[in-house]
Amino acid sequence: MTSWRAIPVGVLLLCGGAAGAVPLEEGESGAERARRALASQASVDVSTAAPEGVAPGLFSRPWAVCSDRAERLRDIRPGPSGSGPQELARAGAAVVFSADDGVSGRELWATSDAGRQTARVKDVRSGAAGSQPRNLTRVGDKVFFVADDGVHGAELWRTDGTAEGTALVRDVRRGPVGAAPEFLTEVDGALYFTADDGVAGRELWRSDGTEKGTERVQAFLPGAGALSLGPLTAWGGGVALVSSSVAETVLWWVDARGRPRQVFSRQGAGVIFGLTAAGRHLFFLLDPGTERAELWVAHQGRLTAERVWTFPGDYPAHLTALDDALYFLAGASDWYGNPGDAIHGGELWRSDGSPEGTGLVMDLRPGPEGSMPKDLVALDGELYFTADDGVHGRELWRSNGTAQGTLLVRDLEPGPVGSSPLALTAESGWLFFSAETAGHGREVWYSAGRPWVTSRLLDIAPGTASSNPAGFVRAGFNIFFSASDGARDLEVYAVPFRPWWLCFAKDC
Repeated sequence: MTSWRAIPVGVLLLCGGAAGAVPLEEGESGAERARRALASQASVDVSTAAPEGVAPGLFSRPWAVCSDRAERLRDIRPGPSGSGPQELARAGAAVVFSADDGVSGRELWATSDAGRQTARVKDVRSGAAGSQPRNLTRVGDKVFFVADDGVHGAELWRTDGTAEGTALVRDVRRGPVGAAPEFLTEVDGALYFTADDGVAGRELWRSDGTEKGTERVQAFLPGAGALSLGPLTAWGGGVALVSSSVAETVLWWVDARGRPRQVFSRQGAGVIFGLTAAGRHLFFLLDPGTERAELWVAHQGRLTAERVWTFPGDYPAHLTALDDALYFLAGASDWYGNPGDAIHGGELWRSDGSPEGTGLVMDLRPGPEGSMPKDLVALDGELYFTADDGVHGRELWRSNGTAQGTLLVRDLEPGPVGSSPLALTAESGWLFFSAETAGHGREVWYSAGRPWVTSRLLDIAPGTASSNPAGFVRAGFNIFFSASDGARDLEVYAVPFRPWWLCFAKDC
């Protein structure tokens, strides 16, 4: 099944010679028009533009899967081992990733020209050890990553998917040890990260991709003293982070000019974690040393924090923002058997940042066991997640934040086992994921949130074998992901994914 079949029949007239967002020129093929549309995205946003003369309301999901076939781009490491692609990230019209060809070690690779060219970008570290690129983080049309070239140690690098556009950003800590950048985070076109320059200890840094524009933002603990800086979270045009020392744990917000503000401080014992930005709110969890998690919220403008709720049992998990609200799993028992919600068990909760606006969304599985929702993803104003209601097994669900609006998307594997969807990824109005069904194993699925537009894309590994797809990312007119064909282990695959009116050109 191809996803364009779900589009209303009355609008299927727009392929070939019909007027569109990118009209077909004389003598031009559909494929050439597709490539020209891709090149002109700076002036025509094909992700949202509808053809002239057609009601925009028909285009709530203008992108479509144009084929039920996926193409393995290149057998990077021939044989059963596979190259094990990891951390696929978009760099302009290319997709970059780390892979091990069995000769050069794990290095940075890229696929470009709509998947026609797949090659190692640069042998950053010669020899079998490889540079071990990791933490690939997209900022604009570039991707930042951490790599060790064997001379500078683990430092910050950047790439645009080409060899000449791949370079060390700055040698923050001179010598073979390296600054070991962590928590790479994009904030309004700039990259923030933590690094240890060997003099000031681990502190907050920012980079625009140039050596001169890579500098320390703030010294939270002057000198080389030990200080733990937690994960970074983009919020309110700045970045939020947690500093922890023996004496104090502090939640900070640093504005675009690098000026830090204390939002919350805890003396002595205490752990702050789970920072999640949701519109005007910044939610976080605090264990004050009682082994009970407290949900707190900070608000833009005031930069003060308020306690919202206290949860017995296991900590809330899978914190996910949808507009100004936070959704999460809560109520489960912890590893030590301490009970959470003895009536409902682990279920989906929602908070708008106030005690009265915090509570259970729906008891999907009545009783203390709970449906244990996870893999939460926001898409087009709704929340998607997997849960086990005790009848259908673990399947895909969606919710608008109300009990009445919380529904099973589709029972992909009828019965109490379920299809156990994984790797949920929202892209251009569609949800891509893997699911396991009888007779097909674990394969690629996609959904627009309703049962009639939820389908297995293709069976890459024949029969009951599983391709185990993961890492879905769009670049140009394709969805890229890693998968196995059953005979060879993980390599990169692509499937056409285009504005739907380009799907009907035969050579498109």
